Amino acid sequence: MARIPQNTLPIALAIITVGLTIAMLVGWPIVIVSSDEIYSTWLLVLGVISLSIILLALMTLIFFVARERRASRRQFGFIDSVTHELKSPLASMKLCLETLKRPDLPVDKGDGLIDMMLDDVDRLSAFISDVLQANRMLHGVALNRERVRIIELGEVVAARVARRYHVDPAQIRFEVAEGLAIWTDRLALETVLVNLLDNAIKYSDPPAEVTVTVLRPNSRRIRIDVQDKGIGMAREEQARVFERFYRVDAEDVRRRRGTGLGLYVVYALVRSMRGRVRAFSAGPGRGTTISVILPSRLPPSIPGASE
Repeated sequence: MARIPQNTLPIALAIITVGLTIAMLVGWPIVIVSSDEIYSTWLLVLGVISLSIILLALMTLIFFVARERRASRRQFGFIDSVTHELKSPLASMKLCLETLKRPDLPVDKGDGLIDMMLDDVDRLSAFISDVLQANRMLHGVALNRERVRIIELGEVVAARVARRYHVDPAQIRFEVAEGLAIWTDRLALETVLVNLLDNAIKYSDPPAEVTVTVLRPNSRRIRIDVQDKGIGMAREEQARVFERFYRVDAEDVRRRRGTGLGLYVVYALVRSMRGRVRAFSAGPGRGTTISVILPSRLPPSIPGASE
């Protein structure tokens, strides 16, 4: 049976609703007038059923319209974020280059400006990587399987994120059993950790304190908890933060740069690795913990997963 495309379902429901309404307004009075009294009960039942169908169709249409409006708001918010993410570093680099052209500029000042431009380039690179990764998620991912020592990968990721935000790498603390390893896609796991640590630092007031705890609940699972002491979130937001383009509607969130793609990429990659991810927070201002559970060995039956 052919599946109706999702974007044509509201149109189909609207056509059905209009058709039923016209049929009832025109046909029902005619049938009642021309029918014997014995059919009154059946006509009443038919009328109730028709009205119920119309009501159900209208409620479904309202649901679709509300969902589309939410999606449109998220996309407009994403466009605003993209504009900011592109405009700010470009304006900064332009100012740095104009300053470097000054003949009286001291050498040490020039080195500082070059460092600022390198930071801006890194920021742009990270943003483009997030967008490309999110687009890649929509088309599926091909996974490879190799043995990854989590502490080694974590130290590399922590150093990269600390360098991006100019914080002491010691602010990101790992609690991992010595020698603990996982058979999975290294690039996918690295991307997950980068986005989780990036989020934890970004949404924490300085000095940030982030703890990454890696446990083996059993022989088949690895659990990674990334805990911060940042701005936290309300209970109703904890499931929605993994939606594409979604950002919590709070002032503490709006004043921090972001596109609403980081946790979506985490969610999609963890799902592709046959894992689960959840967000926990005791409330605004009380920190957040993102918990990722992965199989200790990525099944080779997954398309693209190979040793």
